[in-house]
Amino acid sequence: MKKFDPKRPLWLYKLREYLLLFDGSSEEERMLAYRYGWHIFSVNRQHFEDFSNFIRRRKWFIYLSLIYPILFAFFSLVLALSVLTIELSLKLPFALIISGITAGIIYNLIGNTLKNIRETGIFLKYVDATKKLANFREFETLDFRDREGAQLFYENMRAKRDYNLVEISESRMDKTEKLLAIDFLLGGPGTLNELINKLCLDPNCSLSKEGVYRVLGEILTASPDNIKKDITKRVSEIRSGECLSPKRVDQLRNVKAIFHLAKLGLKASEIDRLIDTLESPRVGLKNGVECH
Repeated sequence: MKKFDPKRPLWLYKLREYLLLFDGSSEEERMLAYRYGWHIFSVNRQHFEDFSNFIRRRKWFIYLSLIYPILFAFFSLVLALSVLTIELSLKLPFALIISGITAGIIYNLIGNTLKNIRETGIFLKYVDATKKLANFREFETLDFRDREGAQLFYENMRAKRDYNLVEISESRMDKTEKLLAIDFLLGGPGTLNELINKLCLDPNCSLSKEGVYRVLGEILTASPDNIKKDITKRVSEIRSGECLSPKRVDQLRNVKAIFHLAKLGLKASEIDRLIDTLESPRVGLKNGVECH
């Protein structure tokens, strides 16, 4: 969505809000606008309280902007009753017609905005992190391009259905699954190895590969040698997708489940596409061995 440009500066986002450029005709569009606004505030190192104060203050700007069309309607009414040289019996209907047209213009311009202002209070209560932490976390995981997710979130908000906190999984990932999860977070299979190579070749870092493997081994509860084998060979081989064992495919599915639990749908879909590619029929030779 072009209007939800994630690189837009904070001041420009605020200006566009004041100009009512994010007030869409549907509820999910406004929900996406809330999520987009919080994203802009967040990347500018501001707190959610700053964002909520802004969208509260925004309504007073909207109310003030009503003064001009109301004054226009009033003067139109005065003009029709005093200046026009027509019969008095015709002046009043004419004045009512002009006022009605003006009221219609006002409603079309800011009718959705006034509705959104009323729902802002409902939204802020629904995502109050001090009382509704699960709702706030669900809002934070919402992507500001996900219309279906925004519609579902809006429906739950209007129905006052609270989300439940995600339970921490009791299952433990093995060492290879942890490395795969890190790799996919960074970009894809083999990305961690490329990063380590860059760090160790950078004269400003002064890191040794063996030292990096030892630290990763401590973090992931595995021996440095096993970490080294997985990073330099076994994880990167997934990128080529050649002769992967059923166990490796199961590990990919476990990592996908973790991404789903964390509501990182795009990363989960990325692993899904990779699994589909790996499981598609293919025949080839690798070191003289037939691979299917």
